[in-house]
Amino acid sequence: MNFLSHFYFVQPNPNPYYTLGSILPDLFRNHRNDWKFSPEKQNLDFNNNADLNALLEGWKLHVQVDALFHNSVPFKLQTSLLRLDLKQVFTKLPKRPFFLAHIGYELILDSLLIRNNLIDTNQFYKNLNDCDPIIIDEFMNKLGITEGKNFHAFLRNFIESRYLESYSSIKSIVYALDRIGQRVWIEGFSESEFNDTSLVLDRFSENLNPTFLDVFNLLEQEITL
Repeated sequence: MNFLSHFYFVQPNPNPYYTLGSILPDLFRNHRNDWKFSPEKQNLDFNNNADLNALLEGWKLHVQVDALFHNSVPFKLQTSLLRLDLKQVFTKLPKRPFFLAHIGYELILDSLLIRNNLIDTNQFYKNLNDCDPIIIDEFMNKLGITEGKNFHAFLRNFIESRYLESYSSIKSIVYALDRIGQRVWIEGFSESEFNDTSLVLDRFSENLNPTFLDVFNLLEQEITL
């Protein structure tokens, strides 16, 4: 799941560190693709520090939600349907319809949460902004990260740009999908690929809208944390 979809599950909890923890694995990977940590598998001791523990609990929830999501029937069904449509747009390697369908479905879920007013993006960004960099550094130090200056700059830009709010627009989603794809195969979308993908995602989004919450409801029933 993408950032705002993860926030959907923690939105009722006012603790800003719980919000940050719930998206921190993806923030780390977006910042550096070699930052792969598994604190949920470690016996970390935060000496009863509530903020650090909230970061860890948010992280654990993220890991569980992603595992449940990627094994869910809605994920398998919707990505399969979207892949069939994208195969008509991307007919040659290196661009892979399966990869684009996976990411596209996740971005569309974020978009529909925004468009249906089911998440408060102002609260999302406020929560992130309220997190003390010193606490974040303490958490990263526990993971063996001793130089967090560049990550803090990355996080500040993530907060200040508020680019996730642009996902209410299908064209912004296609732009994001293009940028994500370029990390894998370098070559960007052609103009026709961009326009055709916009049409595919717009149709997919409209068809999904009446039932898109099904996957969230399913996961809420399965989450054990």
